[in-house]
Amino acid sequence: MPDFYELLNVSSTASFEEIKGSYKQLILKCHPDKLRQLNDPNPGSEVQNSDFNAINAAWNTLKDPIRRKYYDAELLQSKFRAHSNIYATVVLDEMQRIQVEIEEDDQAPAPPPPSQTSESESDTNKRKATIWSYAYDCRCGGQYLFDGPADGDESPEVIVECNECSLVIIVKQAASCK
Repeated sequence: MPDFYELLNVSSTASFEEIKGSYKQLILKCHPDKLRQLNDPNPGSEVQNSDFNAINAAWNTLKDPIRRKYYDAELLQSKFRAHSNIYATVVLDEMQRIQVEIEEDDQAPAPPPPSQTSESESDTNKRKATIWSYAYDCRCGGQYLFDGPADGDESPEVIVECNECSLVIIVKQAASCK
C-alpha cells in the first residue's frame, strides 16, 4: 500500500491546508502540460505520468475526510501486518465469552455532602451490572479482552492488544455480530 503522506511530503497529522499546499507544489512540478511548456525533451514519459497519477490519487484520498479516515485505518493495519507482533487472527466466535460484573452508580438525587456520607451509604448508591466480554489466551499467559462490536460498528476487523505483553490479535467479526 502506498504511503500517500510520504508521497505528498507531509506528516500523517497534517491539516487539510498543509496537504493542499504540498499537493499544489508537487503537481506543478510534474504536471504534463507544465513539462511541455518547459520544453522537456520527454514530456510524456511513463515515470512522470505515474508520479502525476500517484500524486492525484493521494490528493483525492486525503482531501475527503471520510476517505482519509478509511485510508488511515488501512494504513495502520498494513503497518501492523508488516510487524511480527501479530499473534493470531481469530473470528469472534472462537473467543471465549465471559461474564464481567461492574459497579454502576444509581441515578439517585443529589448526594449529601461528603462529610455526612458514611461508607455504607455510598455503597448503597452503587448497583452491580453484568456485561459480556470476549477473551482469548495469549502465549505469554495474558489475555486479549474485547468488549464486542459496538453498536453501529461496521469494521470487519479489530486489533486487540494483550494485557500483559506487546502482542496483538486481529479479531474478525462474524456477519451475525454486526
